[in-house]
Amino acid sequence: MCQLAAYIGDRPAAQLLLESLKLQEGYAGGQATGMATLSDGRISLVKRPGPVEHVKANSGIASLKGTTGIAHSRYSLSVFKGPEYNLEGNAHPWLTADGVAALMHNGVINNYKDHWETLKENYEFTSYNPEVGDITDSEVAVHILDKKLREGKNMRDALRETANSLTGMVLLAAVSAEEPETVYIANWVQACTLGKGDGETIFSSSRLGLAHVWDEFDVFTAPRNSLIKLTRDHIEIGKLDPRRTALDPKLDEDTLLEESLRTLRKRGEMDTINLLLALAKDGFEKVFGLEEGEWTRFYRLGWGDQNQVMEPLAKLAEKGLIMKRVRLHLEGGVEVPRVFWSAP
Repeated sequence: MCQLAAYIGDRPAAQLLLESLKLQEGYAGGQATGMATLSDGRISLVKRPGPVEHVKANSGIASLKGTTGIAHSRYSLSVFKGPEYNLEGNAHPWLTADGVAALMHNGVINNYKDHWETLKENYEFTSYNPEVGDITDSEVAVHILDKKLREGKNMRDALRETANSLTGMVLLAAVSAEEPETVYIANWVQACTLGKGDGETIFSSSRLGLAHVWDEFDVFTAPRNSLIKLTRDHIEIGKLDPRRTALDPKLDEDTLLEESLRTLRKRGEMDTINLLLALAKDGFEKVFGLEEGEWTRFYRLGWGDQNQVMEPLAKLAEKGLIMKRVRLHLEGGVEVPRVFWSAP
């Protein structure tokens, strides 16, 4: 589970996007930070291990030029553990082979190994880890996108076909030097928050990531199963896959509080990911009003929208109904800010 942000407008993108990531990374992110911006007809990219402040202090990420950009904060529960899980080679965004486009992903791609088998003859997978014989699942997406662009497809169609070829939890965002003031987003069933301002648009994988600009943008949640085009003045939303109907169970905040407190009283203080994993095993069916056994079926179909849970938890904390604190947690040799929850 990762956190994403994108911006197009007149302001320098770097600071806006880094602040968006910083607002989100304590919940699930911060293992690696990356950003791609467009300026003078080219894409500039910086990505490093660690959370925003660490990467700012150890790279030129905050100095990237351009008023269009995408940014990513990584969190992985995959095979990349210990010092291996926050390596630069696993960080997003990813560049196409010619450097013309950049792409980032949130979620888990179930069929990435099938794509890897067909792509690895022609593409280098920079996230390959010989110790475990595996790659970061997200990297297949940029190579699929690259292949489709080389076949002559435009960016919109290439991203749509890329997203629809992937199974699991898929939220992709991409930019191209050939369309320097455009961001494309392919969203199956993840949280996807958009903002429309005066000659500027913004995107975040969580509403929490737009807290610094809530008063400046008309903020709303994008529909699921959507293909989105952001430009300075417009947000165009169409269907990602007209053949499928996206799952959209509704969260009940009272039940979320009840189930969260029950879990925390039983297990003690927990960070966000471990609380969400515990609720997924015992509680999410009640929280989302599902029949017994439905959560597992929904998860297999690609619904795993943890970001939908974070903002309600934060609101409950503001009311004092659940306790929230941020503390530094050592992960892969770098201190990462983590949000921890407990019962009052």
